[in-house]
Amino acid sequence: MYRASCFLAGLILTLSAFAQVPDQRQERIQINADSGDYDMRTGIQELRGNVRIAQGELVVEADEGRAYNVDGQWQRVELFGAPTTWRMVMEDGTETRGRSEQIIYDLTSDQITMIDDARIQDAQGTFAGATLTYNLVTERIEGAGGVELVIEPGERRTRQDSTPPPDEDGDGENNPNDEPPPDPEA
Repeated sequence: MYRASCFLAGLILTLSAFAQVPDQRQERIQINADSGDYDMRTGIQELRGNVRIAQGELVVEADEGRAYNVDGQWQRVELFGAPTTWRMVMEDGTETRGRSEQIIYDLTSDQITMIDDARIQDAQGTFAGATLTYNLVTERIEGAGGVELVIEPGERRTRQDSTPPPDEDGDGENNPNDEPPPDPEA
């Protein structure tokens, strides 16, 4: 069970990084399921029925879960549900939610893949597709199988460096040496 906890801790830490709340790593992990077993010969950990993993403000729920250990190293975790869901309260108090029929966390490639009717929703909007893949190293998310992006109106959380400088010379490009256009009134 200790190995299962370590593996699931890795899943939680990854989802915490995905949700951009680094303090979650210090929180206790609580894992519940109707039943579970670990086959030491094959390295497969299984959790069945009402799987719930919680750490701080992050909660992941699935019908079942499976983790694969090869030579003492966790390689992959798979969560299945109708749907599998996760939710997290962010540092700013907003809630981010995700759902799909299956979530695969590949520890060897640092990728989380949400498969079949995948959807991530927060105060800014929704990103959906048949498959959503998030790379933890590059912090890039890709959608496939028909993607949909819905942007909600109103105030948005923005990164200070994400707003491009104004196009001062009117040439359609934001150049570092742009000078404001001459004032026609002058």
